[in-house]
Amino acid sequence: MKEWRNNEPKFPMNNRELLPFLEKNIVPKEWVIELTGGEPSLYEGIDELMEWLSGNGYFTIVKTNGSGNLPKLPKVKIIAAFHKLNEPPRNYDEYLIIDKILCEEKKTYCKEHEIPYKVIGYNKENPDGASHGFTYISFINAAGHGCDCPAKSPSQKENALGTYDFGRITDAPLQKSPCCTSCKAAIDAWRFLPEDIKKRRFELPMR
Repeated sequence: MKEWRNNEPKFPMNNRELLPFLEKNIVPKEWVIELTGGEPSLYEGIDELMEWLSGNGYFTIVKTNGSGNLPKLPKVKIIAAFHKLNEPPRNYDEYLIIDKILCEEKKTYCKEHEIPYKVIGYNKENPDGASHGFTYISFINAAGHGCDCPAKSPSQKENALGTYDFGRITDAPLQKSPCCTSCKAAIDAWRFLPEDIKKRRFELPMR
């Protein structure tokens, strides 16, 4: 998961490439999709992508700063990071609060305004010892490079003229690896899943 590896990739990913890849490699009942950042609402095809995922039965988590007007859809949960106490997110299904960053004040705000929220650990910390139930994990970055773990750096291979990138999902099969029990990306995603989804045996591709 991590962040976008490159916010202005030379060969940016698009839905024309991504949707066939997901349809071919990602079985909706076996995976959870997480769209994260950078800021996913800035992705040019975000509405189309979310609507396609929802319409094809994928349960999707979208982690955002809550400033964009993302569509509200079945099987899509918008998780808005509550960064600034004086600028609460306005587009959300649930708030994400980071521990140690005005955490108690933000929790109080959420309680007073009846906003559902969950607290995640600061940086790589897992203060409450939470766990997850994922079996495998995969990661795709903003340029469409696949990787079997969000803690690794995806490979990028340009041709001699620099006109095409051969390390992208259009030229490689899905890469996945067993999900470490201590993987913070997986733990944080698991926190926001509904209980009925947690009962399934899931794998977690992240982008």
